[in-house]
Amino acid sequence: MRTMVAAVIFDEKGRFLILKRKLHWKGWEFVKGRAEKETARQAALREVREETGIRNDMLITKLPPEIFYRHENIHGHTSSVQKAFLVEYLGGKIRLSFEHSTYKWVDKKTAERLLTHRSHKIFLRYAYKIVKERKRLLIEKLSKKHIRHVNFDGKRIRLTYDGKKLRYKAIRRKVRDVGTWSKNKPVVYYDKNLDDPGVLPILIHEAVEKHVAQAYDLDVDTEAHKIAQAVEKEFVADRKWIAVQKVVTRAWVKTNRRKVGKTKFY
Repeated sequence: MRTMVAAVIFDEKGRFLILKRKLHWKGWEFVKGRAEKETARQAALREVREETGIRNDMLITKLPPEIFYRHENIHGHTSSVQKAFLVEYLGGKIRLSFEHSTYKWVDKKTAERLLTHRSHKIFLRYAYKIVKERKRLLIEKLSKKHIRHVNFDGKRIRLTYDGKKLRYKAIRRKVRDVGTWSKNKPVVYYDKNLDDPGVLPILIHEAVEKHVAQAYDLDVDTEAHKIAQAVEKEFVADRKWIAVQKVVTRAWVKTNRRKVGKTKFY
């Protein structure tokens, strides 16, 4: 029986690498190949290097399903087993082999639509569950980290978080969502209608949100915001949280000229 391998490669954004086949047939697939006097794990990593040129990677785990199938005689074998491994891409230029014409980084939905082999779609579903769980654990871990050495002198916010010394210029201006940050500059903004007690918590929130969104490529409105809110809340402490929320709410109402009522916007 032949042992065939596949490598489901994902990046820090949770996207999957698919390759467009041009040798013998045309279609989209994951890295794949045959084990040659080596373990399946060794074969998967070798195929990654041969078909993509990627060397900066990490094999995370073997995916649960093993797919058996029969076929015409190929070098004395009439049956094969296909095993798949989840591999994390850590960087580096992709150089395709002669077997493929191009590649794409795609989300799960797109990969499922484009992949030719049914077996690869099965591997994708298992890989996605693992990648999703890794993201959940990362968010949980970052949410529990504490900030230290907080300092705000009216112009800059400085703090230590996630093992990094964060330092951003703080600018007061009209901000629709009370606080925000620049994607390209080391700057965070806070709303001009924000009373003094609410300034520091908002700056901490924006500094942490900016850091985790950019360092871990997290979604700003859901993942990064959730982490920043947890860190900010821990800093303020539970008994002061409601008071700070009221300060933030007043500023948001002034800026947007709207009534909040019972709606929890923050």
